Amino acid sequence: MIKLVKCFGALSKNNRKNVRRYTLDVLCFGFSLAEVVIAIGIFSIASVIISAVYLNASSLHQHTASYQRLQNDGRYIVEKIAREIRARQIKYPVEAVQPQDRIDFLKDELGNETSIVKSASGNNLEYIVNGQAANLNADDVAVTDVKFYIIPNLEDIYNTNPATNKQPRVVIFLKLKNQNINPKFEKEIFIQTTISSRVYKR
Repeated sequence: MIKLVKCFGALSKNNRKNVRRYTLDVLCFGFSLAEVVIAIGIFSIASVIISAVYLNASSLHQHTASYQRLQNDGRYIVEKIAREIRARQIKYPVEAVQPQDRIDFLKDELGNETSIVKSASGNNLEYIVNGQAANLNADDVAVTDVKFYIIPNLEDIYNTNPATNKQPRVVIFLKLKNQNINPKFEKEIFIQTTISSRVYKR
C-alpha cells in the first residue's frame, strides 16, 4: 500500500562487528491514499454545504429586505393620505361610480388646492398642490393599483341641508410592488385601510 509518511528515526548498531546489521528505528505517521481522497471529499462536501447555507441566507435577506421596503413605503403613503383626509375637506361632487383613482380636496385656509392622483404615465401616486406634482412613492417602489372609496358620494354633503348624517370617510386600497431590482427579489403587498375625516358639518 502506498504511504504518504513523515518519518523520524535514527540508525542503531546492533552488532558493531557487522556493519551490515543495521536497522532503521523509525517512527512514522501518515495517511493512505484512500484516506487522503476521503478527507478531500469530506472537505469538498463541507465547503459546498457551507456555501449553500451562505447563499440561502443571503437570498433570504434580500427577500426580507424587499418586503420590508414595501412595508415602509406603504406605511408612509397611507400616513400621508390619512393626514390629508383628516385635515382637509373632500371636494364634491365625486365620481358616481366607485372606486376612483384620485381624491381631491377643497382649498385650505392658505388657498392651496390639493389632490392625490394615480399617475396616468407610470406606476406612481402623485401628491399635487396647486398643479405642482411630487411622487409619494419611492423610485424603487411601484404603485400598481390604487382605489379610493369615498363615503358618502353625494353631490354635496356640506350644503345647508345635508342629505345624509354620515361622517365622511375614505376607504383606501393600495397595491405596491418592488421595481428596479433583480426580478427574483420582487415582492408585492396589498394595503387597505379606512380613514375618517374630522370635518363633520351637522
